[in-house]
Amino acid sequence: MSVEALTAALKIQGLKPTEKLILVILANYADENGSCYPSHQHLADIVGLKDHKGVQKIIRQFAERGLLTIEPRYNASGGQTSNRYHLKINQPPHRLSTPPPTVVTTPNTKEDTKEDLYTAEFLEFWSLYPRRVNKHEAAKAFRSICKSKKMFDCIVSAALRYRDQCKFRGTEQQFIPHATTWLRGRRFEEVEESVKPQKRTPGQIAG
Repeated sequence: MSVEALTAALKIQGLKPTEKLILVILANYADENGSCYPSHQHLADIVGLKDHKGVQKIIRQFAERGLLTIEPRYNASGGQTSNRYHLKINQPPHRLSTPPPTVVTTPNTKEDTKEDLYTAEFLEFWSLYPRRVNKHEAAKAFRSICKSKKMFDCIVSAALRYRDQCKFRGTEQQFIPHATTWLRGRRFEEVEESVKPQKRTPGQIAG
């Protein structure tokens, strides 16, 4: 436990009770460098929330306010495990008892529906990626990362090469990361050029 981080967390104003409690819990788990990695579900259990998605949303808002940074963590097989959080609450201006910057959030509406997420660009990527699990989460990750045609071409080209490499090497499905993990970890930037990619078929999509 970092006493300094815990003291700083208690001084933060402008948070709702649940938000304040989660920040205090993170500070309680933090080491001397302000770092900790409790899972969303573990935090939800402590706070008394039935769904860990509420915790995930609050932590994302903390990052937007500059109260912490989020570092993704992965296990040996490439799957994503609990994030590591680096608290910034004991740095100015958060050391003072002043509210953090106001962040306007919008409720989950049409932007999270399948109609908006399953674009032609995403469906082309989805048709190429060698392990298609949790399509909805993958679509959200794709939307958050793919912001330009250049990025789209990079992701799709890498997915095509990665699919061919997995097929060539006989990689078993259990050792292929989910598309969401692959995208959020920006692994498309690390795919080797050893297997010559096949030509994409325009408009190729998967159901």
